[in-house]
Amino acid sequence: MLSSLGFVVLCCLLTCLIACGAVGDESSAPAAPSDPRWDDYQVIMWVLHGIPGDGDLFFQRLREANVNGIQVATWESPEPALSRGFEFYVENVHRIAFLHEREPIYKADWDAYTKTRDKQHLLRDPCLHDESYLASAKQDIQDKVRRFADHNPLMYDLGDECSITSFASPMDYCFAEPTLKAFREWLMEHYGDLDRLNEQWESDFSSWEDVVPITTYEMKDRERTGSENYSPWADHRTFMDVTFAESWRTFRSWLREIDPDGLAGLAGLQMPATFGGYDLWRLSQVLDWFEPYDIGESRGIFRSFLPEGTPVFATLFEHDPNQASRRLWHVLLNGDRGVIIWCSSDWFDYESPDITPKPFVAGMGEVFAELRGPAAKAIMHAKRDRPPIAIHYSHPSIQVGWMIDSREDLDTWPRRFSSYEAVHSRITRVRDSWCRMLEDLGYQYDFVSTDQILDGTLAERGYEVLILPQSMAVREEEAEAIERYANDGGVVVADFFCGIFDGHAKRREAGILDSFFGISRDAQTGMVAQPEQSHADDGQLRAAEPELLTEKGEAVSRLRRKVGKGAAVYLNLTPIDYSKLRLEGKGDDIRAIAAETLADAGLAPPAEVTIDGGPPVGCEVLTYEGDGRRYIAIMRRPEYSIGSLGEIGYSDNSRFEKPVDVTARFGEKTRATELLSGLDLGETEETTLTLRPWKPLILELQ
Repeated sequence: MLSSLGFVVLCCLLTCLIACGAVGDESSAPAAPSDPRWDDYQVIMWVLHGIPGDGDLFFQRLREANVNGIQVATWESPEPALSRGFEFYVENVHRIAFLHEREPIYKADWDAYTKTRDKQHLLRDPCLHDESYLASAKQDIQDKVRRFADHNPLMYDLGDECSITSFASPMDYCFAEPTLKAFREWLMEHYGDLDRLNEQWESDFSSWEDVVPITTYEMKDRERTGSENYSPWADHRTFMDVTFAESWRTFRSWLREIDPDGLAGLAGLQMPATFGGYDLWRLSQVLDWFEPYDIGESRGIFRSFLPEGTPVFATLFEHDPNQASRRLWHVLLNGDRGVIIWCSSDWFDYESPDITPKPFVAGMGEVFAELRGPAAKAIMHAKRDRPPIAIHYSHPSIQVGWMIDSREDLDTWPRRFSSYEAVHSRITRVRDSWCRMLEDLGYQYDFVSTDQILDGTLAERGYEVLILPQSMAVREEEAEAIERYANDGGVVVADFFCGIFDGHAKRREAGILDSFFGISRDAQTGMVAQPEQSHADDGQLRAAEPELLTEKGEAVSRLRRKVGKGAAVYLNLTPIDYSKLRLEGKGDDIRAIAAETLADAGLAPPAEVTIDGGPPVGCEVLTYEGDGRRYIAIMRRPEYSIGSLGEIGYSDNSRFEKPVDVTARFGEKTRATELLSGLDLGETEETTLTLRPWKPLILELQ
């Protein structure tokens, strides 16, 4: 029998082998649930401090607000919910987070490490490779699941806001010996022999037992000498991402031993990040349901990676029914299956004898009634059209981007907390801007991971365009797959810095795809410097890489070349400001370049939706098919994090909070109905309707 430590190490090794195409095991892979309860939108109240007062009255208040479920702590009974016909989920089955009573553990390590830089303060508690911890974790998980398995919970929340560190904040965990031992075994699988590792890391280890990764402090010292070889740091960060994901896979397997049909997931998931374990591709492969915070396109990334129908939840903090309606409709149209409300004590007056609802609750109940109504069900039961555009999700590029961004912090980098990174990460802003730009042109998109590029997903799903958004780190075999995709007819579009690092975050002398794009970096000198803005001071679009040349020695400006049956396009600009500019009615020049590039690739939006004859700026257009019908959903698309983004100059959402007339053309006469209002539009080739700021138009075409 394998020890618990051996089991987790084996999981890590299998992950490596699966990524290389050597082995695959579909039997334990999460899939969309067949439970009919997921045919309905789930509205779940997070009940703080237990059920107040008269239980019958409290559940009556929930029912009046169109809430149909609650969370239950592992020490509580589900009977109050079940006896009143409510669903429930089990919360925090095994939470590996540094929150509440565990917060002082992290703070003590962080304070001591940032003061001394001593690795003795990087021994994570618990170490996720420690055999004694794993034995106790299995016992803990299975004891808790046994209490609920016979009661058919909607799902199990393994943990809320869990992380290797704290949220997505930087901390160099874990240097505990069990983790270092597992890390060395993982490196042996990746590199094969020590000489290859030493060559990659620029190290001189004499044995595998001597191998220790570089901390961020050590990497920053090395960076100041001019080195941009981040491998000895990035490999450790990648391994901790593997550790985080594979821990949840293991915990899920233990849960399934007790409740074979139980859905295991995580709540409070963070943005794609260098620290914390937040490689969203890895996480998407190991669990059954998710509640991600909508930062850094995390929801779109999860939606792209998960099997269709996988339960994804929104967290509801708003108390304004209009704001709640806009966001919840938007995420439902993008695949959400429910909402978890924070929290009951904010919604009801616990001190009043009749548990009085707060003034906003009635309006929220109307929103939930719509989300559980026939229009929403039609979309939930339809199949979303596969978009023709794929966007590269490159986690090594996120690591490199963090390293470049944090140069400005010097030794204060540990203070790049999650909230700071969500606003100031440049690669995140580039990713956000690409998404808003495509939506403003009427297009949809999927994210694709490195593994999916390697396994042929691009061709299998028929993507016509692959966008590489600041894809700085590209593996050799990944570059080969991208070139094959273009030769077979795909169009590859890169903005800037493409492929200048390898898959282990080591700077190359030239980009791995430079010849493919027809560019030369011979004139480039010095370390990589992130472009701060899309435009120069005179308002003109600026070159993201001013010294970049074509192979003929000319300056690069939107270089397009034919490759086999397809094409390669290098824009040499950054769209980093587009998300901000669109709020001010600007950014037309960047959007026009994207529109021309997609038109040159032979693409047109899947539905012809216009505002004043132009693109549907400030909207998102989604199309579906189901039950012999076509659906076109049109929804306002603001910046949901506008409060924090004001720190870097974003204006408010007022431009997109006004009614606007939109025209949809169908190409032929068809019977059309607007589902939310029930308006029968008759047989028509087009319709013009007023789109309100707070809810979508949903057109059913028969």
